[in-house]
Amino acid sequence: MNRFFLLIAFVAASMATYAQTRDAHGIITEPPAGEMRAYVRTGGATYANMYFRNDEKQDDIASLVVFSEDGTKAYFMNIISHASTATWVEGDVDGHTITVPLGQVIYWFDDGNYGLKLARIKIDGSIDKYTVQSKGSVTFTIDGDDLTLEGTSGDPGNNIFDALGLVYTNAYEGEWSYYLDYNTVMHYKDVHAVEPPEGLETEVYSMEYENSGHLVNVGISGREVYVQGVSETRLPEAWMHGTINGRKLTFPLQYAGFYSSYLIYFSGADAEWSRDASGYWDWHYQWDGGTSTYEYDASARTFATEQTIFASNSDNSVGQGEIYHSPHFRPFTEVAATPADPAVTYYQNMGQFTIVMLNVPLLDTEGRFLNPAHVSYQIFFDDDEEPFTFYPDEYKALPHEMTEIPYLFNDDNRESFNRSYIYEKAYALYLFQQGFERIGVQTIYRGGGEEHRSAISYYNLSGDHITAVKDKAATAERHYDLTGRPVAKGHRGITITRTADGRVVKHLQR
Repeated sequence: MNRFFLLIAFVAASMATYAQTRDAHGIITEPPAGEMRAYVRTGGATYANMYFRNDEKQDDIASLVVFSEDGTKAYFMNIISHASTATWVEGDVDGHTITVPLGQVIYWFDDGNYGLKLARIKIDGSIDKYTVQSKGSVTFTIDGDDLTLEGTSGDPGNNIFDALGLVYTNAYEGEWSYYLDYNTVMHYKDVHAVEPPEGLETEVYSMEYENSGHLVNVGISGREVYVQGVSETRLPEAWMHGTINGRKLTFPLQYAGFYSSYLIYFSGADAEWSRDASGYWDWHYQWDGGTSTYEYDASARTFATEQTIFASNSDNSVGQGEIYHSPHFRPFTEVAATPADPAVTYYQNMGQFTIVMLNVPLLDTEGRFLNPAHVSYQIFFDDDEEPFTFYPDEYKALPHEMTEIPYLFNDDNRESFNRSYIYEKAYALYLFQQGFERIGVQTIYRGGGEEHRSAISYYNLSGDHITAVKDKAATAERHYDLTGRPVAKGHRGITITRTADGRVVKHLQR
């Protein structure tokens, strides 16, 4: 049975001394110094998503291989295509072959005291009946710029495999993890990330795009422009390079770096928000080589485009990754400011939980960009005087109770929709609370050494969206749990309600 779905982000490993670094479990966390080469894979694979096996291809998944300085060793990062562990296995180089010993541990589950190790997996007709070989070795043949895994095969339709895979150690010794690769060929890719010139002077800019934005570093040297941080989450240290020609600034398709199990590229494409043949609205892209072109204002030192730019896993299409619609860049200086009013843009009662989507603009009332790290927001139900409190007993991943949600907060430890969570940068809340008639949101900005708040914008569940400043003098019902904590109307469990006329009512909400 699969026990864990691996998805561990990784930014290209730094080079250490000429001796690989191993952790307490013998896992190679860094290879020795040498020549690092990037490879893009083809071949077949299986992997587990939660508790279900998936038959997949390795196509476009990448690996890094370091060849030691003396030419006797090769180190593979993420040797199994769909298990992105950001660790390495060691092989011995002899002429045109690389021999990789089986049994090498590549990952450790600290909370379960067991790991994953490299093994040969053989299956003949039934996916639940397999043999495991964790001693011995497998061989890659060096054929020009290709590395080919020898002696493997797979027929997923008939559940017949002879493949390189991962099995568990210790308490689950020899149990297959559902990860395996076969017919693997690694194709060398000659890629080089942008490096800015030594001594480049940079300035903080805002990079603003559809409903959001973040801060980047921009360096301009003559006609050359370097931007660091376009990729907000995957490769924030990577640089993008473009060239000014009059009032045009052009960024060609370019390699950004290695992330998880993919080579990431900066690219651009024309985009249109339109209906497809089925009548659904969505973004549709016109790929034309990946170049993006900006209008450049030399006096204001700003640049902007109507295109969409990507930090994605493809150099011949839009691919998958980070997407930024119509970005524009301008110098940023933080000042004290009143944030623009936010909005609740969507509400849906899903039965066990409700979905609320928010738009929290990163702009002040004068249209200036706000530092996202200093923006937060609060939620209000009905006419409550106090903002709603998110408690860890209901919102399981929270380390402590919260009445204020940082804009950049992301509850990554969510388990399922019945465990309410906050999702990615002021975008959506999955809430237990029900039974309220309207929901409000207020933005708080603590920039320039001061605190300023927007109006509270309300969304009426039975009518049109309403934006208004809450009436502080209004008297309304207040709801508490048995500990005296304020809760929203519809809170599950025993609730004590103080009504507008002063009465106190106890009731049970199931």
